[in-house]
Amino acid sequence: MAQSLGSMAEPDASPTQRSALWRYLGGRLDGLTSAVLVFPLFLIYQIGILSGRGQNGVDFLTRALIELGQRDVTNYLIAMSVLLVVYAAVLVLLRRRGSFSPQAFGPMLLESSIYALVMGSIIVYVMKSFLGVLPGLFIGVRNPIDVIVISAGAGFHEELIFRVILMGGMAWLLTGLTGKRRAWLIALVASSVLFSVAHHIGPAGEAFTFSAFVYRTLAGVFFAIVYQTRGFAVAAWTHALYDVYVLSLG
Repeated sequence: MAQSLGSMAEPDASPTQRSALWRYLGGRLDGLTSAVLVFPLFLIYQIGILSGRGQNGVDFLTRALIELGQRDVTNYLIAMSVLLVVYAAVLVLLRRRGSFSPQAFGPMLLESSIYALVMGSIIVYVMKSFLGVLPGLFIGVRNPIDVIVISAGAGFHEELIFRVILMGGMAWLLTGLTGKRRAWLIALVASSVLFSVAHHIGPAGEAFTFSAFVYRTLAGVFFAIVYQTRGFAVAAWTHALYDVYVLSLG
């Protein structure tokens, strides 16, 4: 990460740009920064599903947008265009105020890529060492556009539902009863199990196997730790890039 920072912080970079990069690297990303960094995933998915490819099972937001647009593609595209304009305006405003630098995209993608590449190996090692089993996940063969759309949707919507809303909400509700640390641990485990279960239910659900269930539960734990320590954007991009890697192998 130090090399990436050095290559991105040019000698003529302003103090506000350098401080924004150090803020990115220095701790968990705040909600506003995460929203800015994760918006491209949201946009890729929202445009991609117009082709009929890969609507995510926990994507409740798109259904609301479709209803808002009265099931008209033109209205839907107008809504996406408005969001894109608002996003660009927010980027300009935050950059002028020195509270966000677009250069943060580079380190974030590098960090998420590293997590995505090592996650599977870590989980397989844990399963083999402690359970003596190896995962047998179903991976359908898809074309590159399908892979990108499905991965972007999984990264954005599944992290939003299972980590931000479910784990975050559960931890908040339990904190007064169990204390913050125990509440976070309970929420992490419960949300990770539910994340795995969700992949085995519904008409598009995968047939249940113990190894696949355990693998996805541990994947949920991994994403939850990334979310808790680095923020929503890093967790979402890690999830999306991991899915791109796995689905491309199919």
